[in-house]
Amino acid sequence: MKHLISILVFFLFFTTSSIALTPSSYNVRQGDQTLPAVIDPKLQQICDKTDNPVECLITTIPFLRKKVAINPVSILNIEVEAIDIKTKEALDKASKLLLSSSNSKPITNCFNICINNYKSILESKHRILDAISIGDDKQLRVELSSNVDKIYHCEDAFEEANVKSPITEVNSLLGKMITNSLTITIDMVHFHNKN
Repeated sequence: MKHLISILVFFLFFTTSSIALTPSSYNVRQGDQTLPAVIDPKLQQICDKTDNPVECLITTIPFLRKKVAINPVSILNIEVEAIDIKTKEALDKASKLLLSSSNSKPITNCFNICINNYKSILESKHRILDAISIGDDKQLRVELSSNVDKIYHCEDAFEEANVKSPITEVNSLLGKMITNSLTITIDMVHFHNKN
């Protein structure tokens, strides 16, 4: 399950700051986004095990605080917060695009599907955080898998309408972030009380 459907478009949103202790094996620059030359080795190790290590680093580094213990659960919590922020941005963008143009009925339907899916992802945040806090890996898997599907359904709606999606980039990043969270859940988080 580690290799879910990959999304092809690379888009990085967060400005990063330099954190920590050893040189990174990534010297990535895309647009205005650059990974710091020095990345905490624990974070790099966790992100290296995901399907999208660069996005893992780019989306977690801005949320790290100096005294945060870097382990799979803390990084999963950080990714959930980052997903929430990015989903709100996607919802805002889709809502503005829906309102700002005279869209045909098929395009309006596409935006409405995406908007409903973004709202559903936002509603799942508390269930995900609750599942993390009680160590319910099954619920985590269900919620995160469902959220990945919601991103794909949004893009599929545009494809089925034979319309180029104006929100592909944000959906790509969201899909990668959620996929990384799912990978961390499945491959790295080991709750003591498995359900």
